[in-house]
Amino acid sequence: MPCRHDLRSPGPDRQAEPSSAEIKPGTQKTGFFVCIQQPYSVHPKCLVPSLRNNPLFSSYKAITVSNTTGGGLVTKSIKPVLIAAGGLLLLFLLAGCGNKNELTIDKVEIMADLLPDGDLYVEELYTYTVRGEWNSFRRYMDNYGSSNIEFFEAYVPPSDRKLGQFGYEHLDRYPVALRVKQGAYRVDVPAKDETVSVYYRYRLDQQAVKYSDGGELDWTVLDYNDEDHRNITVTLRVRQPDAKPLAVYAYDRSGGSIVEERNGFIRYENKLLPEQDSVKLKVFVPAGALPDMEAAATSSSLSERVADEEAFQLRFAKREQLLEAGRQASLWLIYAVSAGVVFYALSLRRLSAWWRGRQIPVEELEDMDPVRLIYLFRKGKLRRADVLSGVFGMRRKGMIDIAMTNSGSRFQEDRTAPKQLPQFAFSGKRTSLKPAERYLLSWLFRGTSMMNLENIAGPTKTERKRKALMGQYLKRLRGLNRGFSRWRELLHNEYGGSIRYAEYTPKKIIIPAIAIMHFALVIYLHIADATSWGWIGLLAVILGGGAVWAAIRRDRKRYISLFLVACFFVAVQIVHEPAVNEYFNLVLLSLILIALLPGRITDPVSDAYRSAAKRYRRILAKGGRDAGSGPDSLERLMEAALLLGVGRQFLARVNKRLPASGFYSASPLFHPDALIALDYAFNRSWNGIGGSSSGTSGGGGGGGGGGGDSYGDSGDSGSDGGGGGDGGGGGD
Repeated sequence: MPCRHDLRSPGPDRQAEPSSAEIKPGTQKTGFFVCIQQPYSVHPKCLVPSLRNNPLFSSYKAITVSNTTGGGLVTKSIKPVLIAAGGLLLLFLLAGCGNKNELTIDKVEIMADLLPDGDLYVEELYTYTVRGEWNSFRRYMDNYGSSNIEFFEAYVPPSDRKLGQFGYEHLDRYPVALRVKQGAYRVDVPAKDETVSVYYRYRLDQQAVKYSDGGELDWTVLDYNDEDHRNITVTLRVRQPDAKPLAVYAYDRSGGSIVEERNGFIRYENKLLPEQDSVKLKVFVPAGALPDMEAAATSSSLSERVADEEAFQLRFAKREQLLEAGRQASLWLIYAVSAGVVFYALSLRRLSAWWRGRQIPVEELEDMDPVRLIYLFRKGKLRRADVLSGVFGMRRKGMIDIAMTNSGSRFQEDRTAPKQLPQFAFSGKRTSLKPAERYLLSWLFRGTSMMNLENIAGPTKTERKRKALMGQYLKRLRGLNRGFSRWRELLHNEYGGSIRYAEYTPKKIIIPAIAIMHFALVIYLHIADATSWGWIGLLAVILGGGAVWAAIRRDRKRYISLFLVACFFVAVQIVHEPAVNEYFNLVLLSLILIALLPGRITDPVSDAYRSAAKRYRRILAKGGRDAGSGPDSLERLMEAALLLGVGRQFLARVNKRLPASGFYSASPLFHPDALIALDYAFNRSWNGIGGSSSGTSGGGGGGGGGGGDSYGDSGDSGSDGGGGGDGGGGGD
């Protein structure tokens, strides 16, 4: 047994020793039992392994959700947040996939001594097997810079002494460095295709706590593991003679147990401790076992504390039974959600729309007014960039000319802004236009014959660095949104009689039900897992708030999708592979069901045309039809591709099919800079400004600065003779 000097206790006889990875010798000495609130939580690193054997995941190569609503002008739609959520799941799941190098921990022997002053001196012998090359090992100690670890050292194990008497004299030391962000010590031990043994020694300051009627040791031996640990033996010795432990409890989730207990000697064994699991020892000892430690005040007696531990042990013993019940509940919910997925995937409405949409010829869609096309495609929920459909509609009537021109100094001086812009010039008679078209001219053309994209765009990257300009651009944005809202109202008046949309009422019940279902199931699984009540309460507050928010914002699928992803990451901390696997399947199917839920419903005729528009979009993404090779036809296809969000794909496919001379001359819209400029003006330049989005636009807005008047309501309501205006809106 090592002498007092070997344990590195303070004192005048302490000799100088080699430097070690010491952690704040003056650390607050509160006792580990008091500090630990949730000994069973799992480190964020340990999110992957419990799903590695999931049969659904192992055969699931990619999560794809059809973007049935399409993108914006050139940008992606915001609705692929569902795909992003699934991709995020896969990213974390695949993070555990290894490479050619592999490390296994074959054996762990731990010898710990409870000292009279409440400190715990520990010696450990780890046996690693390395396949490939390995430069260092990590010993996770739950040390994030404020723990009670007095010192931590690593050595080449001696062959002439037994574990528990290794000490430090005449041993070769390995370099050790603390990684605070990881809560681990890194030990530099180069190894290649070999078995390596490493000896660790450390001392935990006041790991035990002493009361007037007895003492307690609450020690999480192995925590935050990033590898499976095999053949574990933990031996605890009470140093003070005749201080036999009063009660001993051991907790893990992998079948370990106390195999020997006698005369102050305790031994715990476990054949396999999975990487997410931990070992906790709770030992009650007489007060005489800690003679050098001052007694702390307590409001409970020893018998009460032991009774509480007995109750927790009983709760822990029911863990497997309760988690199995949770797995069964997940399984039944999977059946219910699967039925919903089948119902919505094969609904009569969807199948009827698909079949009737197949009967609509593509030529009819090519000749359709761009405004009507995008109105059908969006189910009436237009986006700010969709105002170009009105411009393209007037272009087809021969009232708009398009030409590429150099941008102004504002764009020329910025590295990321487009240097050439498409310029739209009006040359027709306003009296022959519809109200929405007349308003569009008065709003975006500002009573002139030109629409300047530079005056519609948001701040350049250079201007974003000048905070004084941002208020002006917020004003411009508010004006744009007000003008867009008025234009949208006029379109609703024009098309509302023939194209009718309504919110899908069952969604108001289904989404809150999904949120409540997942909230209740996750909380139950943590209760079944014997998680601390304080941690469960915190989860209930956070997840409960998320469930309420997702239910309130049920019109936006992104919120319920993000809530489900959060629930998954909370549930995956539970060390019970069958329950976590079933819950993963439930989350995945729930995301698919949410993706299939219709946001809005319409009449059968409009449904058929929308289905046809989606088919038309796929055709455009593949380059359109071979028949569309004339200049006028190509331009119409390009306009539709821009509006439906597949402009880049269409241009790339046509570029491969036709020589450059065959389509560059067809329309300035085929100029590569035209797509970039349109995307920049309506979308990219506004990213991050006032919560702006290329999606459905309502209030808010902006105006002014850096290039042009405010683009608010021009004052022309769309009535006959309305013209121009001085800019009007833009103010609050």
